[in-house]
Amino acid sequence: MKLVKKQIDKLRKKILKYDYFYHSLDQPIISDAEYDYLLNQLYNLELKNKEFITSDSPTQRVGSNLIEKFKKIVHFSPMLSLENTFDIDGFLEFENRIKKFFDKNQSINFCCELKFDGIAVSLIYEKGILVRAATRGDGYIGENITNNIQTIKSVPLELKGLSIPKRLEVRGEVFMLKSDFLSLNKEFYISKKKCFSNPRNAAAGSLRQINSKITAKRKLIFICHGCGLFEGMEHFKSHYKRLIQLSKWGLPVNQEMLICSNHVEIFNFYKKIQEQRHFFNFDVDGIVVKIDSIELQKKIGSNNKFPRWAIAFKFTSREEITRLRDVKFQVGRTGVITPVAYFDPICISGVIIRKASLYNKNSIEKLNLCINDFILIRRSGDVIPKVVSVIKKKSLENQKKVIFPVFCPVCNSKLMENKEDKIIRCHAGLTCNAQKKKALHHFFSKNALNISGLGPKIIDKLIEKKIVTNPIDFFYLTKFHLQKLEKIKEKKSLNIINAILKIKKTSLKRLIFALGIPLVGEVIAKKIAISFKTLDKIVNAKLLELESINGIGKVVANSIFNYFSIVSNRELINNLSKKIDFFESREHDVKNKFFFNKRIVLTGKFISFSRSELSEILIESGAQLSNSVSKNTDLLIYGKKTGDRKIFKATELKIKMMSELEFNLLIK
Repeated sequence: MKLVKKQIDKLRKKILKYDYFYHSLDQPIISDAEYDYLLNQLYNLELKNKEFITSDSPTQRVGSNLIEKFKKIVHFSPMLSLENTFDIDGFLEFENRIKKFFDKNQSINFCCELKFDGIAVSLIYEKGILVRAATRGDGYIGENITNNIQTIKSVPLELKGLSIPKRLEVRGEVFMLKSDFLSLNKEFYISKKKCFSNPRNAAAGSLRQINSKITAKRKLIFICHGCGLFEGMEHFKSHYKRLIQLSKWGLPVNQEMLICSNHVEIFNFYKKIQEQRHFFNFDVDGIVVKIDSIELQKKIGSNNKFPRWAIAFKFTSREEITRLRDVKFQVGRTGVITPVAYFDPICISGVIIRKASLYNKNSIEKLNLCINDFILIRRSGDVIPKVVSVIKKKSLENQKKVIFPVFCPVCNSKLMENKEDKIIRCHAGLTCNAQKKKALHHFFSKNALNISGLGPKIIDKLIEKKIVTNPIDFFYLTKFHLQKLEKIKEKKSLNIINAILKIKKTSLKRLIFALGIPLVGEVIAKKIAISFKTLDKIVNAKLLELESINGIGKVVANSIFNYFSIVSNRELINNLSKKIDFFESREHDVKNKFFFNKRIVLTGKFISFSRSELSEILIESGAQLSNSVSKNTDLLIYGKKTGDRKIFKATELKIKMMSELEFNLLIK
């Protein structure tokens, strides 16, 4: 269970990082396919392990954080994302789910459309006149981009024809043609400006310009794919017929649409588009399948992330041949050795790939890899690269066989293999520089001891200059030590020293997590802290005592017991206990707390606490945190710069609200 929690936390951290680059900076650092794969992986893990779902998980929200240069606009109805699948089995699962809503003999028609790789937008027409346009934003509140949308030639400023609704909300994608993207990048290259990485990135950057004259020069395209509001036109019962009507009013609708009655027809359409997509002058990464009946769409409804009546059926993998140049063996924080293949760069689905994980010793032996082999690389679902096989007919003579090392590539300690889990590990711990850096990064990370301002780069420099070798050394740092590093002046050095002083009183749970014991994540660390209450009892716990804790099995118990059996680890903990005052978990006293068993939502920016610190206090007080306000919410705690949507909803539902000041008075 702890491995699952660790995997979930790692996925969340990655996705949130990619979200920031993608939405706030318009600089995606991974492909949409890889992002979708990671998000889908997280969604499935949380679905099977609902106790690990948190309010700040990327699966619990839609879209992105808003940037401040645009005014905010509240959508009439949520602009949700689409659930993804990469194979026919995933689609059949979707089909079986929706069939539960209908009679067995009831026929269902599906409308199949192209899935454009662009920016989702909402256009509002009042009496046929375009009056407002917005990005998706977080799904509920978007950015006002009306001036920029008006510069796109394919967006009609006034609808033409008969029976135009009094109010109409049109939803669609803004994108850039491949040919226009190449011309734009050529122009940027000549003028020595930074080029865009792909057409989607170029479209996003162009659409969110403060100066709409720049947007006008970028040759953006708009395609309509549905409606949010269709007032006065309720007699249109078919999604397909609605799109046809929108086309008659002058809105651009792609003609590659097909009504299908079964999965065979849908899959044939999918294969047809997959074969043709490389000839299109725009990026298409799959097809979208929607239930055609508007009435049935309403009956099935949506969850807080996806409409249940639609799915994105994305294109599968592509393969390329390249030459293997090297295999390097990386050392992880807990000493696990991972081989990584480096090869001549190749482009698959618009992404340049230079390396791929080989996972373990068995993978190398099965592939019978040699340096300079020609190898086949696949991106399953256009996602994570994998070495599929060696192309024997193209292999050269005198290749050097790839052999898994016997000694650690960093510290030269003898490696040990656990044949049960196929893991080869360096057990040198902090004496291995690779482990030392990663272990110290983890020790002072946000969810561990969390020293503000002390990031991985500073830690690495301190290690390289031999100022620190273990966690204890950080408590003896002075401003003079820190000022020996580049770009660290007196003010920053003093801030770091003050941050170190602050962690001299911290929770026992944070320390257990910070130690980086293999298989021990935040959940297990919390259980250990609650069960034993003191550091001394944890260090001297017997194996059976550890196994008796609910949620800790034999494997994890052994890992914890073995960690505290090592003399150097016990010495480290003994020294830490002299420097840090660890307070116990408040879990046993929570029933007397105001927040016990209450469903609580947070909104706004808090001054006294970070969001994670506030969440931790509430969880330890027995509260249940949620990301959205509903009739089941007991309390909304708000800080500064609150989200209008949550405050409005809480007021509407007459839910009790508490300010940060009131919260502080209550917990003191």
